[in-house]
Formats: sequence, structure tokens, C-alpha cells
Amino acid sequence: MQIKEISKKYNSITVLNGISFDFQQGEIIGLIGSNGAGKSTLMKIVAQTIQTFGGSIEENNHVGYLIEEPKLYSNKTGLAHLAYFSEIYGRKFELNEYDELLKGLQLADVLNKKVKEYSLGMRQKLGIVLSLLNKPKYVVLDEPTNSMDIETSLEVLQQLRKMANKWNIGFLISSHKLEDIEAICDRVLFLEKGTISGEQQFNKTGQYIINLVFDKSTDLATFAENQEFGSIIHSSDRTIQIETTAENSDIFKFLNMYGIRLSDFTSEKKTLRNVYMNKLRGDDRDTKY
Repeated sequence: MQIKEISKKYNSITVLNGISFDFQQGEIIGLIGSNGAGKSTLMKIVAQTIQTFGGSIEENNHVGYLIEEPKLYSNKTGLAHLAYFSEIYGRKFELNEYDELLKGLQLADVLNKKVKEYSLGMRQKLGIVLSLLNKPKYVVLDEPTNSMDIETSLEVLQQLRKMANKWNIGFLISSHKLEDIEAICDRVLFLEKGTISGEQQFNKTGQYIINLVFDKSTDLATFAENQEFGSIIHSSDRTIQIETTAENSDIFKFLNMYGIRLSDFTSEKKTLRNVYMNKLRGDDRDTKY
């Protein structure tokens, strides 16, 4: 799927402005940003529930979605929902096709119970299954682990990863739970004020964000010219921030070799949370993630 220069206005207010990115089957993309950044509007456009917008989307047939709370009938059973919505899509619901997913989501044993007996988390999980009934190539999920505890969230994330791999489904997911996004997504798009301000891919091996504050700007220049530890993601007068897998001891050996003196040094494991917080603080203003 190719999302090209998507724009959307409500009256005179610009909600989205020139959004472009590619979306492949089998990958999971995270979408994060503050409230009002335009996430829900973008997801509704991709899911085709909003059809008037600027720009274009190519290859966006066969999209499933769960945006906001699932629309369920409290007096119908979970199984009745699956059969009913399958019929809407022109299909007959075959339990064996979804048996592994339903068991993985802990729904198999409650399918004959009415939805009014379901917890909020169970309703959310049923909504996820409903989004898959039309055999989509892509699925859009807004806060899919809402109302779930940590253990249940992990179960859901594991099943989505399996669906991406086994059924070659592309997932676009938004969540305020940054740990969920980091655990499952192949890459993350940062949405700010209606535009994509950056993209981040996460290598699951140990990566660190290291901040070095130099005594002199000339020391910074020497370090920047000669270091091979990783990419510089921010630089100012006497401060450099790098992303690296190197050990701290190796960095200090390098500093001693070149006679470079520091006034401060910090190292933290790279997580989506600290990358996002750095963006909010403006630490990435010289960098495109």
C-alpha cells in the first residue's frame, strides 16, 4: 500500500498535511503521537471510513479495522457475532480457520457466552477477530490492547505477530502503551501536528543512546571526525548524542587515545519511550530518525 500526500481539513483546521509512507503486507507499523496529532483521522482514511481527503492511497483494498470501541450486540454470543459479520462479508464462518487465533486470545471457551458477560478486554479481543473476518491484506488497529492488563496485552501482541507472519497481513497500530508498540512493531512513525516528523526502526539487539558533553568544542569535533561507534543522532556546541551497541569501556579507551576530556557522560538503553521523550524535548531537532 502506498500512502501519498494525504491531507485532511475540517473547516479551516488542517488535521493532516502531506502524509506519505509505504505499508507492506507482513509488517507491523506503529503510529504514535500526542492527542490531536491526527492519528485517528489518518487511520480512518486508511481504513476507508473517511473517504474525502486530499492525496491518494494505492492498493488499499481488503482492509480490516478496529477503530475506537468495537460495535457489539450485548445479547448476542461471541460466536453469533463471528457468524453474523462473516455473512456481511459474504462468507460462511468456519471455526477451524480461526481456532488457533481464538485459543491464543483466550476466547475459544467463551464463544457461547453473551457479550454482556464479557470484560472490556474480552470485547476488545473479539473486535480484533472481527477485523480479520474479511480476509484482509491490511488491518488498522487503534489502541488494540486498551482495557487489558500486561499479561493479556502480551497475549494479544503475540497473536498479531503470528497473524502478520502466517497470514501475511500488514498491521497499522496506534497505542499510548509505548512498550506494546516497541515489542511488536517493525518500525514506528511519529505523527506531530498532522505531519510525520520521523521514523524509527528498532534493532532487537542491545542498543544504547549515549550522551557525551565535552570540555571543549574542539574535542567534540575530534570525536565526531574519528568515532566509528554508531550514528550521531544529535549534536550541539559541546554535546553529542550517539546510538551505539558499543560498550562504555570501548568508548573511554577511544577518548583516552585521542586525549579527549568530558564534563558529563550518560548511557541509557534505547527504548521507544526515551526516543519519543527526546523528540518531545527537541533533542532530535538536527536529526531525521
